[in-house]
Amino acid sequence: MNKLFLRNIKILAFLLPAIVLFEGCRPAREVTPDIDPLVMAPQKVLMAVHAHQASFDFFSTRFSGTATLDDRNYSVSGNIRIRKDSAIYVSVAPFLGIEIARAMITPDTVKFINRLENTYFVGDMRFINNMLGTDLDFYMLQSILVGSDFNHFTTDNFQVRKDRGMMLLHASARKREGKSSQTYQHNLWLDYKTWRIQQALLFQPDEKRVIRTNYQNFQNVDGQEFPAEVSLEFSDPVSRAELSMKYSRTSLNNPRQMTFSIPPRYSPLDF
Repeated sequence: MNKLFLRNIKILAFLLPAIVLFEGCRPAREVTPDIDPLVMAPQKVLMAVHAHQASFDFFSTRFSGTATLDDRNYSVSGNIRIRKDSAIYVSVAPFLGIEIARAMITPDTVKFINRLENTYFVGDMRFINNMLGTDLDFYMLQSILVGSDFNHFTTDNFQVRKDRGMMLLHASARKREGKSSQTYQHNLWLDYKTWRIQQALLFQPDEKRVIRTNYQNFQNVDGQEFPAEVSLEFSDPVSRAELSMKYSRTSLNNPRQMTFSIPPRYSPLDF
């Protein structure tokens, strides 16, 4: 990993908790647990997943947990506020509520301030992707931390089967719409009763990049099922980062401030 990664990843890891966005539609409905996925068309399974994803305009939560980097553990905590499909705001405050970093992510811009070093960054998603060895866009990041599927990806090329007591949707060559050159292998493990994603694996064969996600302890928030525990793993041939988070005081559609300003004395990051 490069020097910039080592210097800032302890704080940037907090960006990713950053995001308990929940896109989708309606509250979950009951599905018989002994349904045989082999008799269901993959397209219908995927449609059910999209229909049961959580729906919101504004999401707010507190997070706490650990980030593991180079086999070292760091405590993380703070606040996440999300305006769906518009902005992700993260305030990192692990020391007695004292903020040490703040980030604002929109579909085309990443803004970040490091209060420990009096530095800032303004740019695009390459900043996060270079840190984590990923190829994420705003909407992928939003969906990953929510436990939702990628609504801007192709929906064909899926197979469905049972696996470890869950329903598995597997796509061997999924693509972002409008970006046909990049393909992904994508696995989604589903709960039979709620159609919510329990685990996911996203793999880029050419670059050997992997993103693993695990969602646990689903809780009812205003009639919708949200994961209260999220585990993420980002890896490529030369780096690995893990993030385990618990959410508390989660609320929906209760807008709060999402302000971001760069103090005049701060210096730009050498990126």
